[in-house]
Amino acid sequence: MKKISDIELVRLLRAGNRAAFDELYERYWEVAYDIACKQLHDEDDAKDIVHDVFIHIWTKQGQLTIDKSFIAYLYTCLKNRIIDQVRKQNFRLKQLEILRHTLSEEDNSTMEHLISKELGGQIELKVNSLPEKMKEVYRLSREEELSIDEIAEKLSLSPQTVKNQISSALKRLRSSMYTFISFF
Repeated sequence: MKKISDIELVRLLRAGNRAAFDELYERYWEVAYDIACKQLHDEDDAKDIVHDVFIHIWTKQGQLTIDKSFIAYLYTCLKNRIIDQVRKQNFRLKQLEILRHTLSEEDNSTMEHLISKELGGQIELKVNSLPEKMKEVYRLSREEELSIDEIAEKLSLSPQTVKNQISSALKRLRSSMYTFISFF
């Protein structure tokens, strides 16, 4: 079989000759494998694709219509399988990226929610530990959003005293929250 041309081997293969198939496989397996390796950069995928191509040739043996060049037919089959493989890989990579992005956003969103909730709880604890008048001034300023003048009028304090109380409250909260915030 070594001296028989490719076209004659294909003719014998069409008739179901296993030896003709084996000879074509021996002649072109390595060439096909090298081409697939260069395109895919993965030896295992290259082997799989080359084997798939030769399985295709064997299963379609009675339908083969190769009149001029077996290597050209083999190359076309190989090229189509490589394109399919690359498409599948690109699709998988896109799906993984979408999943990674979605999970990342959900993780970040959940983490931000937990941190925000924890921070709110810590601030509430620290506000409750402020002296009574300072706590009252802070709550009117931050929670009820009253102006300095409105707070001064409501509590019968001077505007400067209200400013001082708010400033002191914020300093205390900042210093006690610094450790908590720097952790995150």
